[in-house]
This record gives sequence, C-alpha cells and structure tokens, in this order.
Amino acid sequence: MILDHINDIAAICAGHGIKTAIISPGSRSAALTLAFVRHPDLETRIISDERSAAFVAMGIAQQQQRPVALVCTSGSAAFNYAPAVAEAYFQEIPLLVLTADRPPEWINQYDGQTIRQENIYGRHVKASYRYPDNPSHEDIEWHGNRLINEALLQCTAEPKGPVHINVPVREPFYPEADEKTFFRKVRLIQRPSPEANLSDESWQSLVATWRQSGRRLIIGGQQTGTRELIEAMQSFLAHHYCPVISDIISNLQGIDGAILHQDAFLSVENDEAHKDLVPDLLITLGKSNISKNLKRFIRKHKPAHHWHIQPHERYQDTFQSLTQVIPLEPAAFFTAFEEKLNGEPVSPGYLTAWSARDSEVAVKNQEFFKTQPFGEFEAVSQVMSVLPNNSQLHLANSMSVRYANFIGLRNRSDVTVYCNRGTSGIDGSNSTAVGAALAQDQLVTLITGDLAFFYDRNAFWHKYPLSNLRIILLNNHAGGIFRMIKGPSDQPELAEYFETEQSLSAENTARDFGMIYHKVNDRPGLKKALTDFFTPSSSAKILEIESDSAQNTAIFKAYKNS
Repeated sequence: MILDHINDIAAICAGHGIKTAIISPGSRSAALTLAFVRHPDLETRIISDERSAAFVAMGIAQQQQRPVALVCTSGSAAFNYAPAVAEAYFQEIPLLVLTADRPPEWINQYDGQTIRQENIYGRHVKASYRYPDNPSHEDIEWHGNRLINEALLQCTAEPKGPVHINVPVREPFYPEADEKTFFRKVRLIQRPSPEANLSDESWQSLVATWRQSGRRLIIGGQQTGTRELIEAMQSFLAHHYCPVISDIISNLQGIDGAILHQDAFLSVENDEAHKDLVPDLLITLGKSNISKNLKRFIRKHKPAHHWHIQPHERYQDTFQSLTQVIPLEPAAFFTAFEEKLNGEPVSPGYLTAWSARDSEVAVKNQEFFKTQPFGEFEAVSQVMSVLPNNSQLHLANSMSVRYANFIGLRNRSDVTVYCNRGTSGIDGSNSTAVGAALAQDQLVTLITGDLAFFYDRNAFWHKYPLSNLRIILLNNHAGGIFRMIKGPSDQPELAEYFETEQSLSAENTARDFGMIYHKVNDRPGLKKALTDFFTPSSSAKILEIESDSAQNTAIFKAYKNS
C-alpha cells in the first residue's frame, strides 16, 4: 500500500509503549492522523489549537511517564508547538513531535502552507529527523524504521525530552474510501535501562567528604517525588540529621521536618543572622528551584562541596558551587549511601538551626492574614489548606507559584505539585492541567492568575469532559507581579505597559465550555464557596477570586517586612 510507511510510524510507536497521540486537524497530516486513529492500541484525542495541544500532550506525558505523540499539519502549525517543546525540554518530559510537511523540492517555491520545518525547534529538542518521503527501495524502508526506533529511544533515554520527526508526505495522502488500513509487523529496536552504580573508590571518596563536612544541607528542585524516593530519604534522615529544603515543586513536603519557608526567612539579607545556616556540603536533586532568596544565599555562601544527584550526564550548576555529579537515581543514591555510612550518628545542631527559622515563619503565617485585608495571597493559603486527599495541585507562573512556595504544604505527600518551571512562562498552564486531568482520575486543582488563564483559554476548546478539573482564578485585572518587582513598579508606564490592565471575567469562558462558575471577592464568600468547590460534579469548576492589584502588593510587602 502506498501509505504503509506512514502506518509504520504508528505501529512502531505502539510497539514502544506509546499509549496516546494528540492530533490537531489538517490535510497534509491526514495519513499520519488516520494511522494513529486506526491503530487498535493507540488512544487519540483532537485538540484544534496546536499551542494548547502541545501543552496538553506534555501534561499527559507527565502523568504517564512515557512519550506522547503529537501530530500536526505543515506550515505555521508546527511553530505553535514551540513553547511546549521548549518547556518539555527543560523539564525533561518525553514528547514525540511529528510534523507533516510538503515534499522537499517544494520548499521555498511559494507553495501553500510551506515553511522550513527541518530543525525548526533548534536546540530545544534532543534530536531532529527527516522521515523518508518515498520508500521506493527496501533500504529506504529500513532507514525509516530505524529513524522512528532511534527517535523513541532518544525520547526515553536520560535525560528524557522531546524529539522531532519531520514527515514529508506526497499525494495522495488520503486512502481510498473503500481501502482498509493494515498494520504490518514492524521491527522494534529495544534498549534496556542501564544499571548505574559507583565504583568502591567513588563511594569511599563520598564517605570521606561527608565525614569531614560538619554542616550537610539537602535541597530538592522540581521533580515528581516518588514514594520510593520519599521512603529512601526518610530512612536516610532517620540516622543523619540533615535539613531538607523542599520547594513547593520538589514534592518533598512529605518528609518529616522538611524546611518549607526558606523563601521567607532568607529574604532578610543579613549575613550575621544567617551564619549558622551556611553549609559545608550541599546535596541537590531535581531540577529548578523557585526561591530566588535561597539561590542568592547559597551563591553568596558557597559550600566547599556540592553534589548533584541525577541519572544522566547533563551538567547544571544552579548554585555556582558544583563539585561532583553523581549519576544515579536519587532514591538509589540515598539507599546505597546509608549503607556505606553504616549508621554513623550525626549531631542535630545544624538541622535545629534551620528548623527553628522554619517553625517561626509557620507560626507567623497562621497569624499574618488576621491582621490584613482580604487579598489573593490569603486566598491561595485558604485553598491550599483544604486541598482534597490524593489530588494534584497545578500552579501557574508569576505570583501563583510564589504565593504557594511561601505558604508550603506540610506533611501532604498525598498531594503532587506541578508547575511549568522549565521556561517559567505563563503560557500553557491551563493546557498542562487539562492534560493531567485527561490522563488520570485524580482531582486536579489549578491555581492561576488572570493573564495566564485568559492567555490559554483554548485549552478548553475540545469535546472531552473534565469533571476532575478545578480552577482557582486569581483575577486582579492586571499582571500584578510587576507591582512587586523593583524596576517596573517605579515606572509611570507601569499600568499600561507592564501590568497590562484588563477587565475580563471568566464567566463567559465558563459558559462557553460548560463549566460551573462562581465568583467571590471577600473572606466570607471564599469560605462559603470552598464548602462544595471540590465535591464531585459532571463538569469542571471555576472559582474566580477578584481582588485589587495595588492592595495585593501592599499585603505582600507587609508579609515580607514581618
């Protein structure tokens, strides 16, 4: 059959364990679309807006922990994937990006819907391939098979990430009306996961460094935070009293005594007050950290030794102090290192210094909002205090994730936190949460600001029910973060050119997409609305919390000053 080589793409994807493809409609991509739709082992969903589609796919891939295929037509459609592809690259999330294209001889010939698609994502994918457009010889057919296999192995090799395959398609690219689709038996190239370990010499060096370092600090960056990791770290910490700093996106909040409020107490730049917090040995795991205050503190007071634990050879030096990359999964490292240290007791004094600061802020957090007018900071605190068990919390960028990081989630290992901190943009937060809601049955709560929400409204433009999605919309009718940043806040053009004031409400959006909508603007209203916000329903719910941008700024400044 003339389209067998296109059908093979879907068959190889299924053979490698891909479960889901997200498709945006198009003509040049018709053969690809039908190959995925007609394959019996693949689930397909249609998302019309390619920018939203890519973030939805990323949200699903986060949940499934396996690649999701993306299919779009030729031309500018492929460019609309770019923000999500970049986010997936820096979050190390596997995506297989399949962009249909015109045959190569028609590029730059004023032909319709034609742009230069090869290597379109530049260095924001792990690899780029061009699929053969005319498999007229068995070697070309072999070449196409090898490319798809190689792309999928690249997707899932550490560090995981997006891979792009540009697929030129010649006419005819629609099968005949009475033509049946058959999927040939395809060759699969497999690669077992490598069993990484360290040499005895390396372990001995780590043990020696540990023993000569009196103050040992662990910092968690963005990660999912598996049960295996939490248990391994908890066992390790039972014998070695290290402070563990848990950014809200590190998902280490379930660890007993985790430090949650470092962003608050390190906001005071006082070397004398913090001298007992300076580490000799820093151990980091995960990816990015939200807390600018924490990064500034460690960069200023560099430890003598800094180990970063990651199962690959990409080097990041966030704290400007890296001395050792440990190429292991963090859970495996803490389990093995506990055995190497052989239960050596450690004084809890350094942990006590961090815990005392953390406890002080926790007490102040409970009292602070009682002295302030109602605003979005308090609203985030109230919502986080009533999150359902065994649910997910998705956070948009700008102030939503920062508020949540100041508040923290203590002893909530049953709540998994997600945020698009690979590139930290406001685009795609709705769509990523939608992808998470589509991929599994847990309740998904998204806390977002107004600009991020309205920017990504097409996340809801599809036919799939979202009964497990809850959206908390903080609408201050502006990009309120710019009032809180020195620089833009001092400019006379603040309101028009930085805050971008807007008068929109989510009521029409809720009506357009069949969501349950409620709006509040004070404490009693929020308390009443939250009583049934998380109860089961047949559709998604939006709770819009309206507040004043200038007043939010005053409350946040009062918090930091306190």
